[in-house]
Amino acid sequence: MSATHGNEQVSDQELLETFREIEGPFVTAGELEECLPIGRTAINKRLKELWKEGRINRKKPTSTMVGWWIRENQDSSET
Repeated sequence: MSATHGNEQVSDQELLETFREIEGPFVTAGELEECLPIGRTAINKRLKELWKEGRINRKKPTSTMVGWWIRENQDSSET
């Protein structure tokens, strides 16, 4: 499994660790953008790849918002 997707400035592990720094049961791409040195488009691409790999879950409660969270059996230290 690849350690990064698209933008090499932030590893998958760093992206997943950022989930824990944000308060709440889920995070949005906008919240991650505030904490990481990559843009929202790159973040969304990376989140979709992690979701396809089964490493994170998502829910789309509205047409413009997606909430992301780490699967219960997924540890952020796993790459």
